[in-house]
Amino acid sequence: MPPILPRPSAFLPRGGAASSTISRVLYSSTAAARSSNQQAIPPESPLFINVPNPPQDQSIEARRELKPIKGHLPIPRPLFKHRGNHVKKEDEWLQRSAPLPTSEKATQPPRSGIQAFKRLMAANRRENMREGIRGLYQRKQLFDKRRRERQAANLAAHKAAAATPEREDERLTRATVNEGTLQTRVMLDPYRFERAQESRLRTEAIMQQKSEARRDAIQELYMRARSFIVTEQELETEVNRLFAPDYWKKMGLSSSGFEVNNIWDLEGKPTTVADMFDEVARTSNSLVKNLESEKTRTLKRQKEVAEELTGGKLDGI
Repeated sequence: MPPILPRPSAFLPRGGAASSTISRVLYSSTAAARSSNQQAIPPESPLFINVPNPPQDQSIEARRELKPIKGHLPIPRPLFKHRGNHVKKEDEWLQRSAPLPTSEKATQPPRSGIQAFKRLMAANRRENMREGIRGLYQRKQLFDKRRRERQAANLAAHKAAAATPEREDERLTRATVNEGTLQTRVMLDPYRFERAQESRLRTEAIMQQKSEARRDAIQELYMRARSFIVTEQELETEVNRLFAPDYWKKMGLSSSGFEVNNIWDLEGKPTTVADMFDEVARTSNSLVKNLESEKTRTLKRQKEVAEELTGGKLDGI
């Protein structure tokens, strides 16, 4: 910290020989004048008023002015950490922690001054341990008592603050709030049981549909299992048939009378809803669909009805 210097305006005399002498000293070009001028602190400097900082100050000025303290204090070990450690203050525990010597030499009087001094130091250590542990236990009880009192006081203050009625000035200056807005309690739905029953029925219907769809898929898988490829010979035969150069030529002509070159020429575009209505009304653009016999259409309907009644897929017609 810089030395405490008085204000020039407060302590310097005005006028006279003394004033001129001090002015010559302050504004002199000599070495003494320069050294005194370097120690002078201007009024605009924060150090013009010398305010000492405590050692615990963490401000920037304190870190700049104070030297850092080397090392750190060790954290004290909690002696009474566990619940059953209150027995440490008892004489039995202290006797077991620092027992008296039981050898024959210890029972005999000391043979020299050094031995007497060592026995005295050992006795002092035992006594210091007893006093220290008992003092720490008393301090722990005092700290616990203060903590409980502080917690009880804080709890009582919080309860008192929560139960304190609203002040009149706060009530008069408070914004108007509708009483219905303050009602934050959630009202129970009077039709909650009916809604739960409807939801249960909907869930059961959805699960039933999924179960039927799963059963139909298993039945269809069973019906199509007869055409599955299970051996390498069957796979080779099917690959040769599908990838033959004249595969599409063997399909004949398309519904429009042209040569089949791809799957679109053979099957046509995907069926839409409008195409389904046209097929029912026999107004389709496909001549094959329009010339389809009533017997074939009846067989298709019967197949769909049979599949719906039996719950399984049937072979195609």
